[in-house]
Amino acid sequence: MTRTELQQRIIQKLETMESDKLAFVTIFLDDLDIYSDTKNQERVNSANSNIKEVKEAIKSLRGKYANSSVSSKEFARQKQEEIDWEDRSRCK
Repeated sequence: MTRTELQQRIIQKLETMESDKLAFVTIFLDDLDIYSDTKNQERVNSANSNIKEVKEAIKSLRGKYANSSVSSKEFARQKQEEIDWEDRSRCK
């Protein structure tokens, strides 16, 4: 059933409904809005919490070089220089 068909069906039912039932439907719709808003807020809070957890996990994985401004390529180059120096030192 399409959205338009659903709306037409609801309107038809509302047109024949008695006042007390209409009042109940109004209360139900208000509660449904509050419930939806609450659920949406819970989803947002959960997503924010997950983002914080991921950021903390990434930060903890960085280890002792977390504050280093050296790129990984530069770090690899420096390490290779150290290895070359050690190799030259052994050969002497």
